Amino acid sequence: MSSPDNVDRRSFLGGLALAAGATAAVGTVGSREASSAEAAAAAVLGASQPPPLPSVEGKVAYITGASSGIGLGIARVLHDAGAKVVIGYIDEAQLQDALKFFPPNDPRLHTIRHDVTDRDGWVRTADEIDRKFGKTHLLVNNAGVGLQAQAATGSYKDWEWGLNVNLWGCVYGVHTFVPRMLAHGEGSHIVSVCSTSGILPGSGAGVYVVTKFAVAGLMEELRQELHETTIGTSLYYPGQTATNLGQSERYRPEALKNAPGETTQRVGPTRTPPPARPAGQAPTPGLAQMDPLEAGKWVVDGIVHNDLFIFSHPEWKPGIKMRFDAMLASIPDRKLPLERIPADPLRTPVYAREVVHRLQSRVRSIT
Repeated sequence: MSSPDNVDRRSFLGGLALAAGATAAVGTVGSREASSAEAAAAAVLGASQPPPLPSVEGKVAYITGASSGIGLGIARVLHDAGAKVVIGYIDEAQLQDALKFFPPNDPRLHTIRHDVTDRDGWVRTADEIDRKFGKTHLLVNNAGVGLQAQAATGSYKDWEWGLNVNLWGCVYGVHTFVPRMLAHGEGSHIVSVCSTSGILPGSGAGVYVVTKFAVAGLMEELRQELHETTIGTSLYYPGQTATNLGQSERYRPEALKNAPGETTQRVGPTRTPPPARPAGQAPTPGLAQMDPLEAGKWVVDGIVHNDLFIFSHPEWKPGIKMRFDAMLASIPDRKLPLERIPADPLRTPVYAREVVHRLQSRVRSIT
């Protein structure tokens, strides 16, 4: 018999065996085991949050940075699905190119020049959307900058610019629209565009990586806080996509531009690119980019299903798995005294519920 001061891990997890059964069903999509996992998780943790926005037809959506790239792809898919779309932009020339994808003078389309780092500008933008279309049901935090500064050597100006756009832009959006969405009480959703760099470091753009990890933390915490409200939440992890992210420096504010020599020389190993392949052979792997319209389809599909995590680039699965395997391998397997055992080792039901949700709806028809 175990001493109360020295309890095996299996003992303190025993009370959550049903919930563990939910995660054990991964890979058995549509099988009897998946159904059992659903029942087990529901018995212990309750069902996942139903999609608050199962259809976007007639709903009002605001997408930041939507005059190009993934933001424009999302806007096009939403518009095709019948939503009233508001495009946030800062580049007038880009906007004119973007408008070519929509009917002229379309009553379901509105554009707003909006710098997401302007806190007061968020309120003005939300008020303008209210006047134009009424309640906002969907916020897509898409605007971002792809600065290449390293975490070890980036200047304070690099950090300030990256955090202002990539993180604070999302925080301002959440702070502005969550109260409005809760007030009108209709099904709503918030999705933030992250990056594979927000879950798998190694790109060499350290400041960007840190900002995207922060966005991931923001959205996962929102899932905990809002999963019993009328607001759904999603986090999109795109991989290589055809965007203008590489042109970000042209939008850096004058006050945050580095002086000559202000950014220290890069440190650390340099990754060797794969050798060029002779003409006529298969293309060099890893260079193809997804069409932003396809990315938009993945995002909208995730919204209407209320997926916490939206992934569209399975090529990064091995690296992501290895990262989490490294974490799990680092957690000690040891007996714990009774007073150390938490009442709820899972801490939140959200992740176990998400496993079951994805088992039930894993197969999607994205073309």
